[in-house]
This record gives sequence, structure tokens and C-alpha cells, in this order.
Amino acid sequence: MPEIPYDLNAVTWEVKDTWERLGTGSEALARVTSLVCERLGCATADAAFDRMYRDWRALPRATVMSGMRAGQILSLLPMLQFDRADAVARRRAEREELLRELREHGPQEVRWQANVPGLSALTALRDTGAGPAALEEALARVDEAMSLVESRSPEHFAFRTTHASLRAQLAQLSGGEDDFDSAVEDLAELAESPLWEDEDRVVLAGQLAAFRGRQAARRQDEAALAEHIAVLDGCVARMPAEHADRPALRANLDTMRAHLAALQGMRTGRFDPELAQSAAPPLEELRRELDVLPDDARADRLGEVAIGRGGHGMLARDPVRLSEAVELLHEAMELLEPGDERWTRYALVLGVSHVVLAALGAGSAADRPVLLDQGIAWLDHARRQAGGPEHPLWHNITQSLARACRMRGDAQVADRRAARLNRDASRRLGMEGVRTGARGVLLQSGTGHAADTGRHAAWHALEVARWCLADGAYEDAVRALDAGRGGVLHAATVAVTVPDMLAGLGHPDLAREWRGAGAVVPESAAGLPAPAAQGPSSRLRRRVLDVLAASPHQRRLLEVPALSETAAALRALGADALVYLVPAEEDHPGAAVVVAPDGSVRYLRLPGLVVDGSPLAEYRDVGAPGRDAGRPPAHPAAAGAARPSADGRAALERLCDWAGATVMEPLLRQLPRRLGGVPSVVLVPMAELGMVPWHAARVRGRRGRYRYVCQEARVSYVPSARVLCEVAARPAAGARQALVVGDPTRDLPHAGEEARAVHAAFHPGGVLLGPGDATPRAVTEWLRGQRGGLLHLACHGVVRPGERHSAYLELLGGRLAAEELTESADRFGGLDVVLLAACRTNVSGRGYDEAYSLATAFLVAGARSVVGSLWPVPDEATSLLMYMTHHYMAREGQTPGRALRSAQLWMLDEGRQAPPGMPGALLPRVRRIDAGDLAGWAGFTHLGW
Repeated sequence: MPEIPYDLNAVTWEVKDTWERLGTGSEALARVTSLVCERLGCATADAAFDRMYRDWRALPRATVMSGMRAGQILSLLPMLQFDRADAVARRRAEREELLRELREHGPQEVRWQANVPGLSALTALRDTGAGPAALEEALARVDEAMSLVESRSPEHFAFRTTHASLRAQLAQLSGGEDDFDSAVEDLAELAESPLWEDEDRVVLAGQLAAFRGRQAARRQDEAALAEHIAVLDGCVARMPAEHADRPALRANLDTMRAHLAALQGMRTGRFDPELAQSAAPPLEELRRELDVLPDDARADRLGEVAIGRGGHGMLARDPVRLSEAVELLHEAMELLEPGDERWTRYALVLGVSHVVLAALGAGSAADRPVLLDQGIAWLDHARRQAGGPEHPLWHNITQSLARACRMRGDAQVADRRAARLNRDASRRLGMEGVRTGARGVLLQSGTGHAADTGRHAAWHALEVARWCLADGAYEDAVRALDAGRGGVLHAATVAVTVPDMLAGLGHPDLAREWRGAGAVVPESAAGLPAPAAQGPSSRLRRRVLDVLAASPHQRRLLEVPALSETAAALRALGADALVYLVPAEEDHPGAAVVVAPDGSVRYLRLPGLVVDGSPLAEYRDVGAPGRDAGRPPAHPAAAGAARPSADGRAALERLCDWAGATVMEPLLRQLPRRLGGVPSVVLVPMAELGMVPWHAARVRGRRGRYRYVCQEARVSYVPSARVLCEVAARPAAGARQALVVGDPTRDLPHAGEEARAVHAAFHPGGVLLGPGDATPRAVTEWLRGQRGGLLHLACHGVVRPGERHSAYLELLGGRLAAEELTESADRFGGLDVVLLAACRTNVSGRGYDEAYSLATAFLVAGARSVVGSLWPVPDEATSLLMYMTHHYMAREGQTPGRALRSAQLWMLDEGRQAPPGMPGALLPRVRRIDAGDLAGWAGFTHLGW
């Protein structure tokens, strides 16, 4: 059949006119796509592209005409993408050739040349199957386009919108939350422009609400999520019924509502189905809405709606919604080529949907194993499509497949061999998922984003560890437990070594780029530290991880220490065991997993180690005893003196009794008894168990009398075996320098007395900073200059969970934040010991398993040993405890951990005596301190040597 003639100028103008007349509805998408094919006499988008490219190749090259014709073809490619995205994506070489011709021989007017990279970027934005590399390339081209036009021009505005949209797409694909957040903020700023048409403004507002709802769900912020749901609901209601983006935004609304109901259910223990009520229309009505779209656009919308429906069905436990999602996904996949990137995403959702349907008991009893097998088959297919850990969905696919295999193994009660094989597979896949979860944390720029990602990674790691314990795979359990701990701390430790790794691998330019993007603390106008930069972006991190993950450094990045390394660290520290404390969960009992100095692992079953319904839950609800040290306490007998909460004190005492009977008594029986000494144990408390002062647990002594654990053993804490090994490798400091800080804010007179007493008695040659000079800059400059330093900080400690600075010390004129210590490129080599005589300095503001506190931040920043606190500490008792800790270090040569324990034992002694030389200001307190008041001494913990 002969080809019909066509006029490309006429086709281009007709497309533009059709688009302007019909707007952005489904009819417009369908019409502009079919129009191009009709005018060229082609049945498919592939054929239309081939004909235009072939006819262009027949033109004389290197002419203005060939350059202009190349530009016209490029401008029509997004229309063809609505029908077949792969028709454009597969022809990268041809597109590059057209772009070169347009650039070199098209009109040289600035707007024309700006359109060269702009058109290419728009093609990538429309390609929902584009990978990270294609999106990065498109972003570079938009940067180039923006540089060629006036910053206030409509063209610049359009390019900025494309740039932000591309970044949001890239971030959602690859998990870079910093880039997602900055893209959302840019879109929010652009949304205020008067250049938008009213209808487009509503659509953008809806998309922003969906994006912000995603952010709120990530932060687990119910109030913000509810607010964004209301905004999106209003936008969907104002959009024309035929608008092409309406089904996708409606699907987002469903997912957000289900997320809100799930968050509320986590908090209250009750899932409210009305809160998760769906906004989606019946399936047949939805199909009618989408049937008018071109094939690729329809596949995309079907997939988006199916994922929304599936997510809603999973969270709401609604088998009808899940079954509808499965139907829609099958329809979407029939419209795609097998190699399309969307196949992987859709196969993942299909697999999970089948598995959840089986778990919900959908269909008959005979149907459920079939559903489960189908789900595993789809997940296997998605995993093969993904190819490896560098794929953005690899972690989710592997996690889902591990859970599905576990579920199948648990169901095969009659076939022991099949059950064992499936459970073995679940552990193997689970451990793979744990490793890729660590990669997700390393990818994030900024402590907040890393902690959000780490929260999910920690939950999965704990789940896998429980499988390993149930199966008797105790060594794997240790690896899983440690992988879920302190991901932000590990990322901060690794970050400073990245340039040397890259340089050693022959990537000096990448090493320089990493150093140039490092988090350096700038100075404010007043000369005080301002909030630190958050380090290299996730886009740079992704490139670096791709290089390092293919190198021998992969183990350092993604693996936890081998048991032999942990054992060596225990021997170096003189400790008898590293113990992970694991709370009970549904069918899994609580446990202590004990790593010995010979590398062996033991499992101690602890059935009573539960959180809900225990004294730990009561303590969590009532709060810690004590108070924030905001003003000097009066003598206990004085009228109006502020006292610790009676409820808090009673709850703490019950907690310590429970901790002793449930955990520490059986644990201590497992530890070797030393001749003439006590056992030494390093604890890693998982999840909410991190709130418990285990060293203050009450146990029965040798003669049946109750004693505190610190009287029976030496107890230290550590965020993870990774940190344990890092700290154990640090050499002892030589000559000790000292910086003592007291009462920098002029409202802690007891802290000032404590600092002056410590300085005069033990470190008279050191530096003493107080209300006139204890600035953040003075402290950080001393830290950078010290070699073999001791730092004592008696000041306010503040924890603000979830904020940019989640934990900080208040100094003169500013703050010293944990985030500044870990994000900074500085590491303080030789820093021997840090004593944080302030409130909550070992309380994590980033989630329990992150164990991210001021104490652990100093440990990561280079300290060999840190003392921190678990609650608001009383000034009077703290001043004595800190003085005596220094006394045992300086006068008796004890290590910081032993010295803290000796000071706590001194506090417990009703007949305690002041050592020679104790300043007169402290002497009256020696007899006033109540040994039975746990708040006065039990809140302080030791980490490190």
C-alpha cells in the first residue's frame, strides 16, 4: 500500500491547535496521538516514528531545514509516547542524532537552542519507564536549558517546572528523600505563579497534596496527613470529570486514607474502616473513563489506579479491593511490552496482592495455597526483571518474597521437608533484604531522611532475626539484629572514609566531588555555628554507591562485622558478652542473644520480655522521674521544692523490678563468674527496650537479698556491634587534655559548682568555660585541636524527636547538636572520654533502634568512651555522681565505665564518705542524697571503653 504524503509543518500546528482546543482531558490525549499517526498514514506509534526519522534522513544534512525538521520530530515524540512509550525509549541513538542536528544546524536563536535540551527532558518526563540514568541525563539538559533563557521568562518557568517534576520522579524511583522534599518545595513555590491556568493550578495543588501526604506518611504524622487528604479531596472534586489526571489523583487519595487509618490503628490498636473509605468509582465506571486513552497512557493510568486500589486493600484488609487491583494490573500489563520498566513494578504489586489475599483467607481453603503460589511466582518474576540490588525496587521485592516464603513454610505443616526449604529460603531472602535496606539508609542525605528510611529497615531486620531465632539459626540472627541498628550512625561513620575509598579505586574526580559536598558547619554572622549542611545529595550518593558496591569496599558499606570481629572487640574491651535484648512479638517470645568472646552465640528464651501490658508500658506512659534542670533545686526539706513525679518514681521502681526478674536474673546466670570480680556485659536493647536502665534492674543476690545489677556486674551499652568494633579499634589516648563546661546559660548553678569542682580537683591545667565563654564555637574548636581529650559538659540537654536537630546541648548563644557532630566532616581523633552531665543525653530523638543521641553522636565523632543520661537528671545528685566519676578515673586510674559504676555504687552506699579534697560546696549533699532514689544515679549510662 503506497504511503500517503504529509506536511510536518501542518501536523505540528494541527497538534498544537487540537491540544489548545481540547485541553488536558482524556479525549485530548487520545486525539493528539491518533492525529499524528493518521496524518502520517501509520497504524502505530512505532511506524510513525520510523517514517519521520527515515524521511528526515533522506533530507540534505547540515542545513537549517534538516535542523528545523529534527526539532519538529522531537516536538511530536511526547504525543507518540502516550500510545507507546517504548517506541521513543528504544530509539535513544536516533533521538540523540536528531538533537545534535537541531543543536548544530537549527536556528541559533536562544529560545530555539533552549528548546533542544528542553524537548529531550520532556520526553524523559513522559516516559514512566525511564530509569535513574535517563532521568539524570534529562535533568542535566534542563539545567542547560535554564541557563540559556532569562530567569524571569515563561520559558524559564516551564523549565523549572519540568526540572522539579523530574526530580520528584527520580526520587520516587530511587528513594532519595532529600531530592523528593526539595522538588516538592520547588513545585509549591512554582504553584504560586500567575502563569498557571485555573484548571492546571487545581491539578498541581492536588499533586502537591499527594506528594505532601507521602511525606507525612513517611514521618508518621497523622495530623499533617489528614490535612493533605482534605486538600486533595477538594482538588479532585473541582477537577473536570474527564481530566486525564483525575483517576491517578483519586487513587492517591485512597492510599492516603488507608495510610491514615493504619497510622491511627498503630497508635490506638483499632483500625477504623470508615476512615479508610475509598473514593474510587466502581470498576466498570473506571474502565469507561480510561478506555478512551491511548494505549500507553491507559496502561499507565490503569497501573496507578491498581496500585492505589491494592495499597488501600492491603491496609484496609479488603479482599474485594485487592481482587480489583489484580484485574486492573493484568489489563495494564497486556498493554505493555515485556521489557517495559513498569512490568517490574506491576509484577511486585501483583505478587503482594496475591499473598495478602491468601493471608486474608480469600476464596476457599483449596484456593489459598494456589493464591500464595501465584504470589510467589509473580514476586520471583519481578525479582528476575529487577536484576539485582542496584534496582530501586529490589529491596521491596526481596522483602515481600521472603515473607511469602515464610508464610508458605509455616502453612506446610504436613510436609516437613517443604516447610524447611521454604523457611530456609525466607531467611536467605530476608538477609538479602536486610543488606539492601542498609543501602537505602546510606543513600539518604541528611539525618532525618536516613532515620525515616532506617526505621523501616530496622523493622524488617528484627522480623528476619525472629525467623532466624525460631529456626535455630542464631548466627544469622545476630547479623540481622545488628543490621537493623544505628543505620544513621553507620552512615555517618562510613561517610568520612568515602573519599579515600574512591581515590583508591581510581575515581579522584568523584572523591573531590564528595569532599566538596561534605557537611561543613558554616558560621553565622555572630561567629557561632549555624545548622550544618546535610552532606552529599542522594543523587551523588547513588553514583558513589554504584561504584563502591562493585568493589571490595562493599562489605564495609553493607555488611555487619563477622562474629570473629565482634569477639575480638569484646576481648579488647575485657567484656564477657555482647547481648541483644529482643522483645516478644506475637508468636515469637522475647529473647537474649548472647555473643561470647570466643565468637559463639547462645539463645536465651525470655517469655516475659513483652512491651505492651508490662511495667515498661506503664513507665512509657507515665514518663521518667526527675525534671528538666531549668532552675536550681531547693533542699528537699525546703517549702515549695520541686520533687520528681511520685508516679514516675513508682513506675521506674516497678520497671527495674520487672527488668531484673524477667531478663537480668536469667541472663546473669548465663555469664561466667570471674575470680575476685564481676562479669562484664555490653547490652544492645532492641526497640523500646532502649528506655530501660538495665544496670539498675533489681535482682536477687547470693544470699537472697535484692541488689541492683550494677552491684553484680559491669554493664555498658552500645548501639551495635559495628560501633563496638569501631570503638574497640581506637587506641588509648596519651597525655590527657581537658575541657570542662559548666552552666553556660546562667540558670544551672549546681552545674556551675560541679564544673568548677571537677576542674579544680582533677584538671587544674585544663580549660574551664562558663557563662561568659562557653559558646558552641569554643567547644568545637577545642575538639578539633585536642589530642587525648576529656570533655565534661554540665549544661542543658534537650531532645526534640523528629526535628532537624533532634538532640542538642544548650551553650552560650547557641546549640551543639548531635546532627552537627555526625554530619560534619570533622572527626575528633584521640578524644578519650566525654561526660554529658545533662538531661536525656542518651535518649534517641530518631527512633529506638537508631539509638541516635548526643552520647552516640560523640561516640561516632571519635570519642572512646561516653557517659550519657536517660532522663531529666536532678542537679544535686548529678553533681555528686559526676564528681565521684572523675575521682575514680583520676585518683584510682579506673576506665570511664568502671569509674561510673564505682560512683553509682558509692551513691548506693548509705554510709558513703566524701573523699579527701571534695570541695565544700558539695560536702553537704553527701549525706542528703537518698540511696533509694533511682532518679539520682540510675539514669546515667556508659558507652564504649
